[in-house]
Amino acid sequence: MSNKSTPGQFNAWLLAMRPKTLPAAIAPIAVAAAIAVSHSATPDYDLIALAFVCALALQVLVNFANDYFDAKSGVDTAERKGPIRATQSGLISERGMVIGICLATLVSIIAGIPLIVAGGLPFVSLGILCILAALAYSGGPLPLASHGLGEVTVFVFFGLVAVVGGSYLFTGELLDVAWWQACIVGAPISAIMLVNNTRDIDTDQQANKLTLAVRLGRRHSEQLFSLLVMTPAIVSCIAWGLGLAPWHWLTAGAVTMPLAMRLTRLLHQSDAGELNIVLAKTAQYSLITALAFAAAILMA
Repeated sequence: MSNKSTPGQFNAWLLAMRPKTLPAAIAPIAVAAAIAVSHSATPDYDLIALAFVCALALQVLVNFANDYFDAKSGVDTAERKGPIRATQSGLISERGMVIGICLATLVSIIAGIPLIVAGGLPFVSLGILCILAALAYSGGPLPLASHGLGEVTVFVFFGLVAVVGGSYLFTGELLDVAWWQACIVGAPISAIMLVNNTRDIDTDQQANKLTLAVRLGRRHSEQLFSLLVMTPAIVSCIAWGLGLAPWHWLTAGAVTMPLAMRLTRLLHQSDAGELNIVLAKTAQYSLITALAFAAAILMA
């Protein structure tokens, strides 16, 4: 009996972690680490490793919290087009998910303490804000996603906070390159959220969850998605044209452009049920983009 139930529980928790979204946590830290290696004679690799762990824990926290709060509020129903949600389907109890949220929070705090010690007082505030944002995305009196702020929040925390804050933590400097890279990395990760919300437009409307995709509608959401996934190529061209980036960035942008165009076509051609594939491919694209620009930074 226990042998049969254990794999089921493991798979349920794995489902709730949403592994396809985890590249979003890795991507900005990879770029921040590349900036640190290229600008520091002695980068602190232990600190970089802890930043990866902290980012992954925060991403899992976001996913657990979203699973729990959307089930509690009735946003997640059997009619939704996305993957099965662990709490709504009964695979994990509400109490179990609350415990999972607490454990993910604890791991992020444990991994984050050395980061706070290294970064000082500003990182205390950043750490608290990251945890609050993770919980407030779907929960609290004013859920960010229900007010069309999900994609903006993702850009702020996965772009500006992770890349600019991470590179500052690793180097002790606010570098111009980090601001450019925050846009390059943050936009595709915001596109992951936009695909997720575009897929759920119908069920979110029924639940009065006014995401950005619900507010924009399918056609305008597709247009915004195209802009977000093409941002790396656009920004790299602008930075190079202004003489603020080396030609290696153009190469990285050239790598991302055909992938972005393919994703845009795939989104246009997919119905709601097929957008799970687009979401997974967008997450992969965000990681490929980050690695391409990380390599460009190191080569330069």
